[in-house]
Amino acid sequence: MTRFFSFLGILSRRARTGFYLTIFFAFSLGSGLFFNAQFDLLDFKALQYDEGTLDTAFAWRTQSPINDPNILIVEIDEASLAHFARLYGRWPWPRHVFAETLAGLSEYEPKSITFNIMFSDLDLKDPDSDSLFNSIIGDTENVFFPATRLSQKNDQISEVLVSQLPFAKLVGDDQTLAVLLTIFEAASKKMAINNLIIDDDGIVRRYSGESQENNFSLLTLPAKIAELESSPISGKEFLINWPTSLETYQSLSFKDVYVAIEDGNDQLLEVVRGKHIILGATASGLSLQRPTPVSPVTEDTRILAAIADNIIHESGLKTVPPAIILALSILTFAILSSCFIFKIDDGLIDSIFVSIELASIFITIGSISYSSYAIDLSFIIFVGLIYFAICKIYDVPVKSSERAYRTFFNGNTPSKFQYFSVIIFQSAEIDELLRALKVSSRASERIFLIDEFISSPTFFQEEIVDSEVLILLHDEEIPAEALPSKFTATCNSDVNDDFQRNSLRVIVSLYNQRLGPIQN
Repeated sequence: MTRFFSFLGILSRRARTGFYLTIFFAFSLGSGLFFNAQFDLLDFKALQYDEGTLDTAFAWRTQSPINDPNILIVEIDEASLAHFARLYGRWPWPRHVFAETLAGLSEYEPKSITFNIMFSDLDLKDPDSDSLFNSIIGDTENVFFPATRLSQKNDQISEVLVSQLPFAKLVGDDQTLAVLLTIFEAASKKMAINNLIIDDDGIVRRYSGESQENNFSLLTLPAKIAELESSPISGKEFLINWPTSLETYQSLSFKDVYVAIEDGNDQLLEVVRGKHIILGATASGLSLQRPTPVSPVTEDTRILAAIADNIIHESGLKTVPPAIILALSILTFAILSSCFIFKIDDGLIDSIFVSIELASIFITIGSISYSSYAIDLSFIIFVGLIYFAICKIYDVPVKSSERAYRTFFNGNTPSKFQYFSVIIFQSAEIDELLRALKVSSRASERIFLIDEFISSPTFFQEEIVDSEVLILLHDEEIPAEALPSKFTATCNSDVNDDFQRNSLRVIVSLYNQRLGPIQN
């Protein structure tokens, strides 16, 4: 076993540079293939991200935007369902309930009133309610209604043209599209789509002011709200910069608002003045709920509020192109390999690696907390850890071999040579010494390097702390003039069965000579 470790150490030393270059190119190529499979490296504008890392960063972020106090949610909650059940039975309620609510709210001059409730069919039982609601919609400014984009598979059987929709922007040939519209004529120019962008895992993470398709784009409800604030609207996607808590948006129960309108309760209704009101269902079983990075279950009305908040304040998050993250990863591999190839001090290498890891963590979490970017350096964090571990593991036999541990593993090596010489030198002089000895590589089996002759702290260690010991095995005698005078050396000692002990005697004698006689 000792011979095996000795052989492994020598082999590792000889292949040292090649090994670190090999893993550098292997990891760089592997990273490139991984990023190419996961992302479009040539697209520097698209929103591209790793879902898991993004969710983790949101969970660990240290700061988040404050909810806009001008956004007010009017909730059709359980209390509202129970209240109106006594009057009109189960949901849905007659349209005059919403007509009266819209008329009552508009008297207090909110900035906007957005219905996140679909009115896609006529009320055949109470057509007068529809007429009343349509009339009030026509008389009310800044009221918005949803349209829902249906599956593209149904576009061919639809009779609705893109050019017929006021909230659509046609950029190519006209076509039909499947869309569910609010039925009221007065709402035809007050609609926008309420569809959420959902990732493949079912989680809502991003938004766009305009939903882009091949030949057209559709304005969204949150963008319709933001238009009143003169916020720029584009079809570019952003990550939703989730506020502190979706539950902390100011809210009122629909029941309380309706009763306040009936009773003329000005104190409660004054709350809506100057607010963007989003009216939607939040009751369990009635609301449409989606998971988000900040909550496993969230009503879509609150998600729309968060998106409107982002568009109004232009606080949506952008991502860094994956090609830049790949370049930083390759740079990290290059730095670590260079440290090991050039034999940087172990403590310094460890410090460099820890600094890279901590910086990557701080940038990943800090960017999503304090900037308009979500910078995901998780690849550097995890793959960098694997890379560093491989380098350190490989370096174990290398270091062991260089420090002459193989002397004690393999006693056969000295017996191949006739002489041994011991030289004490300063740490920075190793290359000059090897040239003087005409030794081409530190991996030569003829040399043993002892870089810490005294490794534990002692009161006299500082006298020899910068010195190292080299033992050279050779067959021909070394001329006295071969070594510069600055090296302390004993040359051409005979190799015999007591080689290790004799080497130690010479080392002690040389240090005694180096320190000089005791002065009284």
